[in-house]
Amino acid sequence: MLHCADGRDIYVVCPSGVKTGGTELLHQLVKELRNNHLNAKIAYTRHVANPTPKSFEIYVNDYCFVDQIEDRNNVVVVLPETFISYLFLFNSAFIVVWWLSVDNYMKYESIKSAYHTRGIAGIGGYFKNKAWEKVEYPISKINMRIRLNLAQSYYAIDFLKKNNFENIIYLSDYINLDYIHNSRIDMPRKNVVLYNPVKGKEFTKHLISKDPSMRWKPLIGMTNDEVRKCLETSKVYVDFGNHPGKDRFPREAAMCGCCVITGKRGAAGFYKDIPIPSKYKFDDKKKEYDAIIEKIKYCFDNFSDAQADFEEYRETIKNEPLSFKSDVKKIFVD
Repeated sequence: MLHCADGRDIYVVCPSGVKTGGTELLHQLVKELRNNHLNAKIAYTRHVANPTPKSFEIYVNDYCFVDQIEDRNNVVVVLPETFISYLFLFNSAFIVVWWLSVDNYMKYESIKSAYHTRGIAGIGGYFKNKAWEKVEYPISKINMRIRLNLAQSYYAIDFLKKNNFENIIYLSDYINLDYIHNSRIDMPRKNVVLYNPVKGKEFTKHLISKDPSMRWKPLIGMTNDEVRKCLETSKVYVDFGNHPGKDRFPREAAMCGCCVITGKRGAAGFYKDIPIPSKYKFDDKKKEYDAIIEKIKYCFDNFSDAQADFEEYRETIKNEPLSFKSDVKKIFVD
């Protein structure tokens, strides 16, 4: 579609020195583009020493900074939605926005945009005009400047279509290959409920209070290996966060053999994003507390049958690396 094999330079913009699932994905894209013999480079936002997180060096061995990108017709700039304001730095380059998180953009992007363009005065203006219709860069303004919209989730596609964006293409992601190739689902397990205390924490806190006799374990303050061990030796993972995109934690939990119980917010409300049976998805409302507790107990008492309910989800996750490779080639090469 973009036919970048003709010699175009591709820059994927990424915050400097930040290690998250989203920033890892940006580095994975650069690696895949280079695997297709394209001129791709990660472009960090701030001049700092060693901007590439150590664990991401497997993906890239070279980088530049955003202010070093030449604004030319044969340049493609890929922006994550959290740096939407950067599209106004370019007049000639082909701008692609990769919507990794709809919610995070809506939540705080406007204040970042205001700061990037107007400094402290911009922040003051943001707090004065918080409403979405009054942000520094409303949809009507950014839509005119974006040439191609990539969506990491079907939730993002739904958002983009509802807001009249055009040229929308699905480009999702994949979790760390170690989880895909080396996870064990046949490990001995304990009746433990794992949860992310950062996302959906208020609802989960009240849920825990409904049955504190259960063993609830937050996945926090652990090394990657410790998290992995917990996922491989526990029976249930619950996630009542806002799911701003296809989150990695539920997929990692499923690949490690956990039963996954989610809310219905964001991407969790779309079967194609989290393809688990509807009986494992609940509204995060008080009236659902008892039903969720009963579902957890069902997973404890009938673990083999419950674990089998997530086989389709695991197969989908296993196929994501190949789908990513195919989609990158279709978008940037063919």
